[in-house]
Amino acid sequence: MAPSPRVVRNFFVRGEVDGRRSLVCGGPRARDGGLTLTLYQRSSGEVETALKLYCIARSNGTLLVEAEPRLSWSFQGGKLRIETKR
Repeated sequence: MAPSPRVVRNFFVRGEVDGRRSLVCGGPRARDGGLTLTLYQRSSGEVETALKLYCIARSNGTLLVEAEPRLSWSFQGGKLRIETKR
């Protein structure tokens, strides 16, 4: 795994994808910036939105991360789990 980013504003995303040589990574450029991530997953042959993550910089100076599961989910071992058939 690559070292931690040197410069992080409010949020930074780093993802490792099988078959890719480089990491998928980045963050907002603005000091008060946020980001939204959408994760897609196959479900019974269809491509579905599995999860949305909202990273929000609030006007009062706090940072907020919200996770919005879009498919059926469970909470197991301290982790949110979304399981479908390919």
